[in-house]
Amino acid sequence: MKRFIRACALLCAVLFLLPLAVEALGKGQSMPVSAASGDRVTRILLMGCDRSTKLTDSILLVTVNETQKKASIVQIPRDTYAEYTKKDYKKLNGAMSALGASACKDFLSDALGVRIHHFVILKLDFFRKLVDDIGGVELQIPQDMYYSDPEQDLTIALPKGRMRLSGAQAEQFVRYRSGYVNADLGRLDAQKLFLAAFAKQCKSLSWLTVLRILGHALTGVQTDLGIVSAARLLKVLRACDVDAVPMVTLAGQAVRGQSGAWYYVLNRAGVTRAVQEHLMPTEPVKSFDPRGLFDRESNPDFHRIYQAPEAQLPLLDISGS
Repeated sequence: MKRFIRACALLCAVLFLLPLAVEALGKGQSMPVSAASGDRVTRILLMGCDRSTKLTDSILLVTVNETQKKASIVQIPRDTYAEYTKKDYKKLNGAMSALGASACKDFLSDALGVRIHHFVILKLDFFRKLVDDIGGVELQIPQDMYYSDPEQDLTIALPKGRMRLSGAQAEQFVRYRSGYVNADLGRLDAQKLFLAAFAKQCKSLSWLTVLRILGHALTGVQTDLGIVSAARLLKVLRACDVDAVPMVTLAGQAVRGQSGAWYYVLNRAGVTRAVQEHLMPTEPVKSFDPRGLFDRESNPDFHRIYQAPEAQLPLLDISGS
């Protein structure tokens, strides 16, 4: 059974497939219970890794409240400034490679002021197979998407309109960013659209399909999620209305650093609200970012965004990042 649950964890966190995969399984860690509220809540850090650079393309926090039968997904922009290292490269998409998955989970737990219980690492090759296994995902392509990057072995060619995406096309859709006005921020919105369509597609999978997915996931997913924890999530996620699951992006603003690279700087007030509303704390929230790791006081633009009293900051074009 060693790491067999790797497959189940991914399905739960992102695509709502875990409920189908773990129904008959039976050992692992139980979900945490807050003595203060009595709510049973689990938070999972989900990261999708780039095939060539080993950086993290997508960073999601999935929260499931079993007691209230609710779930939420919070996106953290991959270009978020975070001082997880003393080296020059401080974009959050490098944290998993630099620290390892478990330490990255602990870093975000401390910085956000709420405990993140588990991590899931998803490889792009598994993502492709997963979409193909369920027969593709149908959605509306909002605009023509064309892009080529030989160094990443990435070619994107998707015309505007409604279509059923294969695994390869789904990868193109969730990775595309060059044609959006706000680049990576536009890609986050596209990922929300894809997750919603994918979740609906997964509501009626056969057990044969689930078993095929599990076979592919054994080499495509890494996680520390226990089987009992996964099984407990089953009941909640099956009861969730996909359309009612909020998917939000942490508040902040894109800004160019002194080196010329673009960063996404979190807004302290906006993120604090998101933690309260969407990470479903079952006990008093610790102070957000107590060590100031998402701030850079020596840079006036970074510090202004971080300390702004309101989260409604204009978004800047980061297409040059």
